[in-house]
Amino acid sequence: MDESIRVFVCEDDPVFARLLLNRLGQESGFAVVGWAVSKEPLMAALQSVSFDVLLLDLNLSKTMEGLEIALELRGKEMDGPGAEKSPKIIVLSSMEDDEIIVHTLGFGRVDNYITKEHFDDIPAAIRDAYHGRSGLHHSTAAKVLNVLSNQQESDLRKRITPTQIKILQLQDAGYSRREISEMLFYSEYTINNELCKVSSVLKGKFPYLEWLRLKKHNSKEIIQLAKQLGIL
Repeated sequence: MDESIRVFVCEDDPVFARLLLNRLGQESGFAVVGWAVSKEPLMAALQSVSFDVLLLDLNLSKTMEGLEIALELRGKEMDGPGAEKSPKIIVLSSMEDDEIIVHTLGFGRVDNYITKEHFDDIPAAIRDAYHGRSGLHHSTAAKVLNVLSNQQESDLRKRITPTQIKILQLQDAGYSRREISEMLFYSEYTINNELCKVSSVLKGKFPYLEWLRLKKHNSKEIIQLAKQLGIL
C-alpha cells in the first residue's frame, strides 16, 4: 500500500478550513497531520510534525503573513548532504492581483497558487506537488503569463531607443535609408549603424531564429518581428 501524503493546513477562516479538512478526509492517500491559523503555531508545529505538503492561506489575519511564511520556509533550506527541505507549498487565496500572484510564485517559490473558488482542484494539486509535477493552476496561470509577457516587452523597449523606433517606422512607411537620413538629419552611415544595433538586440533576444543569425539582416523581417513584439 502506498504511503499517505502528509498534509498540513494553515488557514484562519474556520468555515473554509472545515470545508477543506472535510474534503481532504474524503480522499484516499492523504493524512491531514495538523491545522494552524497563523504563522506562530505553524512554525512551532514544524519542530515536531513532519508533513509533505503545506496548504497555505496567503492573507492570514488580513495581512500578507502567508507570503512571509513562504519566504521564511524557503530561507531555511540549506544546500549539502542531509539538508532538510521545506514541504511543498500550495497557496490558497481569494486574492487575484497579478503582482501578488507573481511575487508569491517568484519570491516565495511556492509550488502552486490556487484561488479558493477552485476548491475541488486542490487534491489533484497536492498529488502533483508531492510527486514533483509542475502544473500552475489555470486560475492563476494566465495572470502569470501576462505579467511575464509585459516584463519581456518592457525590457525589450528599454533596449531599443526612440530614434531606432522612428527609423523602423519610416522604413515600414516605405522610405529608403537615404530619405530617412535626410528627414532625421543623420548621415546614412548613422542610419545603417542604428539598424545594426536593433538587429543585434533582436539577435541577442532570439538566438534560435535562424534568419537572425545571418550576417546581413533583412530589414523587412526585422520590421515584421518588431511589430509582432509590440515595439512598433
